[in-house]
Amino acid sequence: MGRKSFAITSLHGYTIKELIDLKNNTNSNYSRLVLTVVTMRYQGHCNNDIIEATNLTKPSIVKHVKAWNDCGMKAAIDNRGGSEKKLEPEMIDHLVDVAKNNSPIDFGFTRHTWTCGLLALYIEMTYGVKISAEVIRVLLISNGLSYKRAQAQPTKADKAEQETFKKNVRSTGNFRIFV
Repeated sequence: MGRKSFAITSLHGYTIKELIDLKNNTNSNYSRLVLTVVTMRYQGHCNNDIIEATNLTKPSIVKHVKAWNDCGMKAAIDNRGGSEKKLEPEMIDHLVDVAKNNSPIDFGFTRHTWTCGLLALYIEMTYGVKISAEVIRVLLISNGLSYKRAQAQPTKADKAEQETFKKNVRSTGNFRIFV
């Protein structure tokens, strides 16, 4: 015998007709999915029926049912990702200018190169807006900047220095000894 499925314990003051009306009149896809799961589960539909109707997974269905049982209509509010505070165009222009023309040392940081996390911290300190390093990375890429790790380019090195270096190297077969 299989495990008993999760049931809706309460409609939290709503009738099933009111929930169906809310589901049909909402603009949010997330809220529509949650209310569909709740109404179908309350009407006695099994997980397979709900999966077929919503294209959700079993764990997602269980999550929505548990959230509904715990907090009612608050479970239908989409709180996934995003932030209410967005960067203004002037802030983005300033960020790009700082990344191009300044070093973190200029602003009191202890590093010599910018990272996305450090730029996010700079924006938070300057404007009071907290954003993720990923948002910074996407903004920089959309403004024509890309992050690349600095690597030595021996072909552009001074030939005299290369020859001096080669003279001071003694090979032992397994590793080199620098004299």
